[in-house]
Amino acid sequence: MSDTTLHELCKGFGALLSRSKTPQFPEESARVNDRGNLPLHAACSFQATQDVVDALLKAYPVGSSQPNGVGNLPLHQAAMWQASAETVEALLVHHPEGAATRNQYGSLPLHMAASNQAHADVVKLLIEAYPDALHLQNDDGMTPLDLALADESASEAVVALLEGRPPPPELSRRQQAERFMERADALERKLNSLRGSGGRQGRDFKDAVAAVRRLADCYPQALYSAGIDPNELEIALSNAMVDGGNNAGGGRRGGNAGDAARKQQLAVEGAILDAVKGRSKRGGGGGTGAGGGEEDPSGMDERDDGGVRDRVEDLISSIVGLEHIKCQIRGLRRTTEICDLRESLLPDHGSGVRGLSASLLGVTLSDEAGRPRAPHMIFFGNPGTGKTAVARLLAKVYHELGILRKPKFLEVERMDLIAADQRGTVAKTREVLEEARGGILFVDEAYTLGMTSKRSRAENAGNDAMNEIVRSVDADEAGRDSPLVILAGFPTEMNLFLARHDELRRRFDVTFEFPDYTCHELAEIFVDLVHAKGFYLDESIRVDHIAKLLDQRTDAQWRGERNGRVSEMLLAGARTEVRKRIRSAQFEEQEVDPQLILRVDIETAMMHDLK
Repeated sequence: MSDTTLHELCKGFGALLSRSKTPQFPEESARVNDRGNLPLHAACSFQATQDVVDALLKAYPVGSSQPNGVGNLPLHQAAMWQASAETVEALLVHHPEGAATRNQYGSLPLHMAASNQAHADVVKLLIEAYPDALHLQNDDGMTPLDLALADESASEAVVALLEGRPPPPELSRRQQAERFMERADALERKLNSLRGSGGRQGRDFKDAVAAVRRLADCYPQALYSAGIDPNELEIALSNAMVDGGNNAGGGRRGGNAGDAARKQQLAVEGAILDAVKGRSKRGGGGGTGAGGGEEDPSGMDERDDGGVRDRVEDLISSIVGLEHIKCQIRGLRRTTEICDLRESLLPDHGSGVRGLSASLLGVTLSDEAGRPRAPHMIFFGNPGTGKTAVARLLAKVYHELGILRKPKFLEVERMDLIAADQRGTVAKTREVLEEARGGILFVDEAYTLGMTSKRSRAENAGNDAMNEIVRSVDADEAGRDSPLVILAGFPTEMNLFLARHDELRRRFDVTFEFPDYTCHELAEIFVDLVHAKGFYLDESIRVDHIAKLLDQRTDAQWRGERNGRVSEMLLAGARTEVRKRIRSAQFEEQEVDPQLILRVDIETAMMHDLK
């Protein structure tokens, strides 16, 4: 069995908590995939939040003691993939013997933590649970300390704990930045030494460079997660090809063609190494010092501009609130990029590894799992909670990740699918599905498909439309290019609708709840709208102040009936006040900035427009 829906939800863990309330959740928590992993293994591997881990442990407590196909307990996975100390502690409470359990390679959880940059708190917990692990060797004859010392990126605190001495005091941010720069310089020297070396290390180096080149050619989006801008790399590679050809001295005009190819290859390697070095410098230095910089007058945190501008992350971060949805998107992205990396390292699949050294491949990259598919979804939420906006953004994000063929977003409702008779309804629905092919089909107020209409002679017109949607979903599972379907509506109506149509609920595994916005989130949305419309706020206006005014001037029920529209109403009122000030200034011959919104504009709009 490949990954189940619950395994996939554990990689992003946004929708899992909603699913944990269903009756089938305990049975789903006990299912393993074809690699022997429980959903708990997946959650520990993808750094799920503590409430997700707790939900899985509650649903299937013995999962903490169940090994996967290579003998790893969830505790091994947590130690290997830098899970939080809270997760490790919860696993140890459920299965203390896990700290003394070896996998098929003879590794204890402490071995995994020591060799994979686990946090010092995690290492301390594992030592306290099984002190003898400090001196035990794995099948390669390595103790946890040996593994930590071999990993040049292990922290001093971890090394100290493994040596049995107190960890040093925590470094300041400036000291951490300096330490990162030292590591970047050391890695740069190591890369330069490997470039001209022979033997296995030299082959590994060339394989790794070739993998980056294939990623740049086939899956450029995946490079963002490594801090490399694929657009900049593409330009550098193009220049390297030209410069390398010029420096070769014209091999086709009597020169040595082999020398020309080698010089061009060296130029390409140089461009890729420069990109990797640039990434290291960005990741380690240039951050704000301990004193920090000036705060944004609006009260909104600015994105760190020292790194690469990642379009996907920019799109995700533009969503206000809804952290559970952002986590799920990022989880799907991580899975996609792991598959893309595997494709770049193993382009021939099966038997064709093309001489690639096994030292470059971890357990995750050796998995045969294919590129993930985005699940069909259900969106629950009150009016104005961002259901349509998020669905429209998903079309762009999934297209950037290569999950959707097109960034197409098509929003429809009942009247776009239902005709006067059955034949017309089927034809109309198929036409809509065909138009949305390769993108996202968003069915708003989907529960209305379960209602009857006096205008339609066919009593089951809504059922006919739903049957066509179900056929499209089934065709998508068969590998055809059907649209990703999102059904949206208000919570009560959608729950009743899905309760009556089990065939839809079974095909739409992932449900996202869109809660009402808080006053602070509404204030953030207002600030975003101000900037989007070309206005700017007076320096005295802060998000906290706007949120406080909203809390004082409106009640939760009124806001819950409008949500994001509250921010739109507030902006409309503030713009009215700006226009009034401009008209008054014309009579008094005063200068007024037509794009500036003052504090008094917002306060007046609160009093007169938010009713």
